[in-house]
Amino acid sequence: MTNRELLQTPEGLLGQLDKQRLFLLRTDGTPKPCPACKRLVNAFDAAGIDLDSYDFGVTKYEYRCSSCSARLEQVVPLFASGGSLWHWQLEEAWLQEQLNKARAHDRQHQPDVPEQSS
Repeated sequence: MTNRELLQTPEGLLGQLDKQRLFLLRTDGTPKPCPACKRLVNAFDAAGIDLDSYDFGVTKYEYRCSSCSARLEQVVPLFASGGSLWHWQLEEAWLQEQLNKARAHDRQHQPDVPEQSS
């Protein structure tokens, strides 16, 4: 059964393993805001995979916002609040790269400040 078929099948007809898979499909398919651009993105789009390619954790995916291309990490909080089981955070290495680029840009484009004579 494909993941799309699983989402369409009444829950009462599913075995225990398929119910667990259904839960994961619904959870990872729920879009969350990108911390960089605030656009909603789900785990499948961020991984760049088709829904039917999702293998329930066998493959480790790299996530990118489909809108701004920020590298993302899927984070499961210790205590879920507001009914949310996970959220995105910016990948630290990507964030450091962006900060380094910004600092380099600022250094190159600092306005010339005239010397003050006393």
